[in-house]
Amino acid sequence: MIIEKHEDPYFKSCSSHSHIRKNWLGSIVFPFSALLQQCEFSDQTDVFERAQIFKKSCKAMFPNRRITTTVFNGEGMQILVTRYIKALNPPQQLLDIFLHDSNATLDLIARFVSLIPIVPDILDENDGFDIWMTSERCVSLAIGNKEEHAILLCNFFLYFGKKALVLLGTSMLEGQVAYVLTQETDEYLLWNPLTGQCYKQFDPFCPLQSVDCLFDDGNVWFNIQQNNTPMAVHFDYSKESFWKQLLPKNFQGTKAQSIQVTGFPIQMPYTDVQSIIDAVYQTGIHSSEFPQTEFALAVYIHPYPNNVLSVWVYLASLARHQ
Repeated sequence: MIIEKHEDPYFKSCSSHSHIRKNWLGSIVFPFSALLQQCEFSDQTDVFERAQIFKKSCKAMFPNRRITTTVFNGEGMQILVTRYIKALNPPQQLLDIFLHDSNATLDLIARFVSLIPIVPDILDENDGFDIWMTSERCVSLAIGNKEEHAILLCNFFLYFGKKALVLLGTSMLEGQVAYVLTQETDEYLLWNPLTGQCYKQFDPFCPLQSVDCLFDDGNVWFNIQQNNTPMAVHFDYSKESFWKQLLPKNFQGTKAQSIQVTGFPIQMPYTDVQSIIDAVYQTGIHSSEFPQTEFALAVYIHPYPNNVLSVWVYLASLARHQ
């Protein structure tokens, strides 16, 4: 802020003074959730509407039970939680320890996931603005929230051919929790991804207090049984009298999108940077008619005698299709 002061010329010689000072006029704070409200949904609109209606109907039946159908990914897109479930191979070092003991390997995998540091959610899931990372991202950053730990453990179990689902509920020790449910021959097992411990369904020492919903790579199921304690719950989610499912059977809308990759190299002598930029621009690879197209670029320069340089530019575009 600049304040100018002018002297009266009738009493003194004409002069002007400028004073500069800083005044705090105020600030505007935009909540992060306001930005997420403007985000798009990655699936079909009818799927998003179905998920919203499903969540409202579940909350109307049992207001205190947890139900999550859609979350935001790292790109700010709202997607179904089923998108996060896919088989993922654990680190090879863990697989080599117990080559002939699958049960010991599963225990080791659960222990590995429990050692990944946990971070609290920055947003309240009850507001519908939960943000989840993919399992690959969780491993690379070595960090994750409760749900990301459960999804990672579930995906590792799927790699071994296990029938595994993510379970959302509450615990008497940890509050809101995410477990992994696996089905064995004659029993169900409940895995706590934060401790690596495994409990049988009828284990009285299991801290899990309520079973609210399940989801895998194909659907979401909400528990509509009056008693939702683990010992009383029927985990046969194929029975509509026990579980309310989000998507109808044989629904194909949640399948992963196909990605078309197009790429090619450019080899040319180095003269200047602008000539390389022009060569890339003339390929027209940026002129994609598909929205949300992603691009990849790599450059390699090979030196020759007398300051002669050979430039290799590798270009690729990734277009997503339904």
